[in-house]
Amino acid sequence: MKLSTRGDYGVRVVLELARAGRGAQLPAAELADRCKVPQKYLGHLLLDLKAHGIVKSMRGPQGGFSLGRPASEITVGEVVRVMDGPLAPIQCASRTAFAPCPQDRCQSEETCVLRGLWLEVRDAISAIVDTVSFADLAARPGTPAAPRATYAI
Repeated sequence: MKLSTRGDYGVRVVLELARAGRGAQLPAAELADRCKVPQKYLGHLLLDLKAHGIVKSMRGPQGGFSLGRPASEITVGEVVRVMDGPLAPIQCASRTAFAPCPQDRCQSEETCVLRGLWLEVRDAISAIVDTVSFADLAARPGTPAAPRATYAI
């Protein structure tokens, strides 16, 4: 799974709304500025997030965007799937968008070693992103970047 810019921005937007607090309304311009997302692009993201009940909007001078449900009920996995689609790195390992492998790629899905690997990758990613809510993320302090791995040659 590779998180696209769209997925990254979607997660940032929902996290910013979670940090703003329950019921807080953030105008689109402020949300775009806080998340470092181009405002025009933000509009497209918000439409998709709204269609899935993750955010809601309110018109008027005090209007803006807020979470559609409590942050504790919205997982990172849900937002990533709305923005980027299935988590599986290959379609034959997807639960939500399964497609069989082309016949020239493998003999049988039941005996395909690679499919087994991709199922494990999907499950490992899902085990993390489907258990971390935006309330969890909003409560976390910022973390320093992980140290880079060094390899002996």
